[in-house]
Parts: sequence; C-alpha cells; structure tokens
Amino acid sequence: MESAKQKEHLIRFMTVFMAVILFISIIPVLISSFYCHPYADDFHYARSVYQAVNSGQGPLGVLSACFHEVGNTYMTWQGSYSAVFIFCLQPAAFSDNLYFITTFVMLAALIFSTVFFIYTVFKEFKFDKKLGLITSFIILFLSVQFVYSKFQAFFWWNGCSYYTLFYAFSLLLFSFLIKMYFASGKRKTAFFIASLLLAAITGGGNYSTALSATVILFTLSCFIFSRNKKQLPYYLVVSGVLAAGLIISMIAPGNSVRAASSNMQSPVDAVIGSIVYSIILIARWTDLAQIAGFIIIGAIAVMVTKGSRFQFRYPLLIMLLTFLLFATQLTPPLYAIGYPGAGRQINIYYYSYYLLVSFNIFYTAGWINRKKLIEIKKEQLKPAYIISALVLILCLFAGGCIKYGAENLTFIDTTSALSSGTARIYSEDYMERISELKNGQTSISELDTVPDFLTRFDISKNPEYWVNQDMAAYYGLEEITAKPAD
Repeated sequence: MESAKQKEHLIRFMTVFMAVILFISIIPVLISSFYCHPYADDFHYARSVYQAVNSGQGPLGVLSACFHEVGNTYMTWQGSYSAVFIFCLQPAAFSDNLYFITTFVMLAALIFSTVFFIYTVFKEFKFDKKLGLITSFIILFLSVQFVYSKFQAFFWWNGCSYYTLFYAFSLLLFSFLIKMYFASGKRKTAFFIASLLLAAITGGGNYSTALSATVILFTLSCFIFSRNKKQLPYYLVVSGVLAAGLIISMIAPGNSVRAASSNMQSPVDAVIGSIVYSIILIARWTDLAQIAGFIIIGAIAVMVTKGSRFQFRYPLLIMLLTFLLFATQLTPPLYAIGYPGAGRQINIYYYSYYLLVSFNIFYTAGWINRKKLIEIKKEQLKPAYIISALVLILCLFAGGCIKYGAENLTFIDTTSALSSGTARIYSEDYMERISELKNGQTSISELDTVPDFLTRFDISKNPEYWVNQDMAAYYGLEEITAKPAD
C-alpha cells in the first residue's frame, strides 16, 4: 500500500516537473514572437485582406477577400483550399502589432494537439493518464528544442500554418476518431461531426499530412471492419470526406501551373526516394538526446503495458508499417518537386518521428511483457539504481545537446537573441523600412542584424522578383527595389 502511494507521488511529481520544464523552455520563444514580422508569402496571400481592413470593409470584406484568394490560387497555383484561406488571415494584415500571434497559435496548436492525442489514447485504452502526459511533455520538449527549422516552425505564418498547424489538425482528427469509437449517443454524434469538419480541413491542407492521414484512416477502417462492423459507416464517411478534400486539392488547375516550374519525379522514383530519405532522416535524428527521451518513454511503456489486455503480437510488422507511414509523408514533395521539401515541411516529419518511434516503443514493450522476456521485481528497484539510471539519462541528454550544438537549441538560440538585443534591433530595422514603404518610398535597404531564427526580407534589386512584387502589391506601390549594399 505504501509502495503504491510512493509510486503515485513520484508520477505526480514527474508530471508537474516535466510540465514546468516544457513551459520554461518556450518562454523565450514566446517573447521572441514580439520581434518577428511578415515574410515573403505572407505579403502575397494576405494583401487583399490587408487592403480590406485598411479600407474599412469589415468582417464581410475580409471573408470576401479570403474566398477570392482561395479561388484565384486554386486556378493559378495550388489547390490547398483550407490552407490558403488560413494564409489570408496572416495576423499583421489586421495590425502590424499582431504578428506575434503567429508563434502563440503555432505553439499552442502543436502542444495542445500532441497532449490531447496522447492523453486520449491513454484514457481510452485504460492506461495511467499522468504517464501519458509525461510522455507527451517529453515528445514536445524534444520536438521544440531540436526542431529542424525554428523560423518555419514558429515565426512565419505562411510556412508554419501550412505544416505545423495542419499537423496539429490531423492529430485532433485522430483524437476525435478514437473518442468516437468508444463513445455512444450524443457524444458519439458530436465526435463524428468534429471528425467530419477536421477531415474537410485536413484534406485541403498540405499534401504530406493529407495523404498520410488518408492512409492511416483507411488502415483504421480496415481494422474496424474486422473488429466492429457497426462502427464502420462512421469511419467510411469520414474517410470519404478526407479523401474528397485531398482529391479536390489535387485536381486544381493551378497545380499543373506550379508543376511546370518544378522537377517532377516518376511515381516509382518518388516512392523509392521517400524510403531512402526516411532511413537517412531517422538515422540522423536518433541521437543521444533523443535516445535519452526514448529511454524514459520506454520505462513508461513497460509500466503501462504490463497486464494490458492487448496481445502485441506483431512488433516487426508494426515497425515496418509505421516506417512506411512515415515515408508516405515524403512521397508528395518528391513526386512534385524532386526533393523532400523545405524546412517547414521537414518539421512535420520531425514531429511525427517522435510519435511513431514512441508508438513502436510501447508496442514492443507490450510484446516483451507478454513474452515475459524481462521480469523486473519491485524489490529490485532500489533508490541507488533509479538515481544511477537518471544520471545516465541526463548525461546522454547533455551529450546530445553538446553534439547538436547547445547554441542551436531553440531555448538558447532565442534567449541569446533577446539578451544580446539582436531581436530588438531586427524588429526596429524592419519596422523602419516598412514605415518608408508606407510613406511611398520604393527603394529600401535589406536588413543587416538578423537573429538565427528569423530572416531578411529577401528582396532583390530587380523589381520583377516575386518577393518585391508581392510586397509592392501589399502596400499599394508600383514597385519595390533593394538598395545596393554598402
């Protein structure tokens, strides 16, 4: 009895401790958000909304501008209808002082969706929910601190809303689908409606997320068909909405225009390439810091799967299927543009890497428990052993940070920019040049002081360059040129 209480106290302490660590780690990220500003595509997609706001057209005018941009983009560039609608709502289009919302929205979406998804799995499958929270906090801490591209994950509305935000939508979709399976009556209907809405939104987002979500949902439907045929109609309808959204996005006339400027691969080359690139990415990301996190997740997995009613019969098959699912995300960009995508797209591969590896850890731990390959008795868990294990994990994590470059961690990178003043100088210089544009000046100098996690205007001396044209259209100018560097 006393041992059970001690275990409960330890789990509660670890839950609070990891929540505090995660919160502290994102504080400088949130503060840095007040120094970031629109970039490149932000000007293109939000220009009509910006003009509607400044001409006093009100909410209807803003909505009209959004729908017009969605229709125009669908015909001339890409079919991601729900993503383009969100692009138009770039915060600075409503006020220059609101762009900080970008970081708050993206971090909130990533954190909430990850916690909600893992918590839902643990709750519905009768695992200890506090251990689910600890697992989600570990995954989030590693995801945020070692993210592939900080700028394109948290500080650029267009880039991160297309990927980070839609990754979050997909996690919410599967959370509601899980809840729907176990619910009944009005709650089941509510989860069904929420799933339909999220399926329609996700289908019109980035192709990596939409395709992988469709594959997962199809696989899930097959599983439900073998287990509970009464549930199948719900999942078939949601699958249909998701697939329809993806198809509507794929058949957009604008996609052919965009494809003409890209180096497309054959479908076979894209599939093979996605498998090769996936092996490379997983090998590159599985470093000391990640291994430290996976060790803790492994300990949790052993605890929650012990005595579970699930059989965990096919660990190798599950590893293969989840790897192929991971690779599915890379297939659309390899087919369309010939490479795995920019940093913003690789970010979502990175997020999903943690979830899929963790899933395999839990499944394998369940298989080990079922086979009784490892038997750990309570009397063997002496305090000295536990402390030694924690020290080893901390050493692994520290070694991983050193190898990665501690200055590259999101917490240290943003903290350094704030303390040195480079973030403030960047923001002041940025707004000074925007003020010049608003006053009718058409030639501005590039930004000189730029923190690692932000970026320059990327304008050119050539007024025909697309970034120049988009900024000019946004501010109602004939053209914009970059002044020659000193």
